[in-house]
Amino acid sequence: MKKLTLIVTQTGRQDMLKSLRALGVAHIKNIIKPLSGNLNDVLDELAHTNQAISVLAQYKVEKPVQAISWTWAETQEKVKKVAALSKELSAANQDIDRTRTQIEHFKPWGAFNPKDITELSKKGVYTNLYTLNKNEFKQIADRADINIISQQKRYSYVVQFSKNPYDQLPFKKTPLPEEDFKQAHSRYQALQQKIAEIDGILSANTGALIHLKEYVKDLEKHKKFLNVKHGMGTEKGFSYLQGFLPENREAEVARLADMHNAGYIIEEPDEMDDVPTFIKNPKWIEIIKPVFSFMNTVPGYKEYDISLWFLLFFSLFFAMLIGDAGYGVLFFVTTFIIRRKFKKAPPQPFFLMYALSFTTILWGAITGTWFGSELFAQLPLLNSFIIQDISSFAGNNQNLMIFICFTIGVIQLSIAHFILGFRYFNSLKALAELGWISLLWGLYFVAGVLVIARPFPGFAMYLLIGGIGLVLLFSHPQKNILKGIGISLTSVPLKIISSFGDVISYIRLFAVGYASVVLASTFNNMAASIGFNSIITGLGAALILFLGHGLNIILGFMAVIVHGVRLNMLEFSGQMNMEWSGKEYAPFKE
Repeated sequence: MKKLTLIVTQTGRQDMLKSLRALGVAHIKNIIKPLSGNLNDVLDELAHTNQAISVLAQYKVEKPVQAISWTWAETQEKVKKVAALSKELSAANQDIDRTRTQIEHFKPWGAFNPKDITELSKKGVYTNLYTLNKNEFKQIADRADINIISQQKRYSYVVQFSKNPYDQLPFKKTPLPEEDFKQAHSRYQALQQKIAEIDGILSANTGALIHLKEYVKDLEKHKKFLNVKHGMGTEKGFSYLQGFLPENREAEVARLADMHNAGYIIEEPDEMDDVPTFIKNPKWIEIIKPVFSFMNTVPGYKEYDISLWFLLFFSLFFAMLIGDAGYGVLFFVTTFIIRRKFKKAPPQPFFLMYALSFTTILWGAITGTWFGSELFAQLPLLNSFIIQDISSFAGNNQNLMIFICFTIGVIQLSIAHFILGFRYFNSLKALAELGWISLLWGLYFVAGVLVIARPFPGFAMYLLIGGIGLVLLFSHPQKNILKGIGISLTSVPLKIISSFGDVISYIRLFAVGYASVVLASTFNNMAASIGFNSIITGLGAALILFLGHGLNIILGFMAVIVHGVRLNMLEFSGQMNMEWSGKEYAPFKE
């Protein structure tokens, strides 16, 4: 990336920015915080329009509605109207809920006017209402001054008449409603009519949803333009901006500056610059991008792009963790069906799932795993693909599978140090990375001894000793060799322990994959024990298979997120000292 500075007169900045946006190559860094009345107006309009869209989207129209298109001024007016109607509708719904509660209050008491009770008290007849449970009602059932209005299973609704204002029952009184039944009922009907009218108006405008969404795009575009415009620095009649652009686009920016009589500086970014990360890969590697987007991770500007290695190893990890060719076929068919339905959706997630499905089918085929059933694996065609030494149903190959996982791990971790070594090709640090590769392979053989009791080859000791020597000598090369070794000793021992843990960590591929096969086989056995001898048992067995394999697939996807991603993002990236602290390159464009 190159650092760009553009200087233009304030009268010419509007046209220059439009041309810069059309070119679409510069990632802009604001000089000052963009503050403007125009910008605030656009932000308010965006908020109101998005609110209008959310309101109109709630109305499902059975028949296709005719698209509505308004002018810019009409759109602003309609957005305000929708917002006002939405507010009015919300208030009406709250009011009708309160009114409905009041009407419910009248059900056990009957339709009466609270004013009548007030009038009786003025004439010396005091009336108290009570809602009593069974035990409370028993205590006053024989009193002469009470009348039972109605009774239900749990409560009795009684009224007490007395000429003494202080004569009350020893229970909590039921408060009088705020208005009489007729008023509440009339208001309820009026509110229903009002809500229906507002719903009708809003429903009639659902045809404008597409137009409003396009309007939002225009507002977003205008907002970005104003953000850049008002984020420029100003000095004595001139405005200037700064940003970054790819190296191969320098000539285009230079021509643009000449066309607008603008001054420009294109230079190398310095250490203090927050340079965005621009990643451009072939399309077949770009399919891994949805995973990075899901994790919201971007490598730092000076960090290595591991997209290729992430894709290759993630595909392998996915296959080993899911571990079932039958599931892979399901994933492939499901992806194909969804892709046909959503043809305009971005293609990358679909092609990624095709790749992951294929590797899962391949791994499941060579391990003989089809829906966790050994019977399927023994079918003539499917049986021909199985590599017996790694078969999921072989009873004595667990140590071999663990050793394979360690091998995959040490290869991936060695690639990490090879990449770093290539970056330090003209530096003595490259020898330190060679030392780490040697050390990792020595630790790999140590893991084999400690975990699965494999014999420790004699040459492995030389790998350990040679690796430690190279790491200590060249991790921090100094004129004073002892000083460099001393600096290395402060971090290398812990990193060696961490690297050993990283190699061991790959055992999770076997453990999770094996658990998936066992779980699938267990559900198969449960279904087989019920049998398919009748409709009822057949349905029960089918339900067990559906729920069991569904659960296994869900757990498999969780394992991919937890373990498959982790091995790439922590173990592999950690060996490369990656911090994933980058900012994605986002050019100012149409």
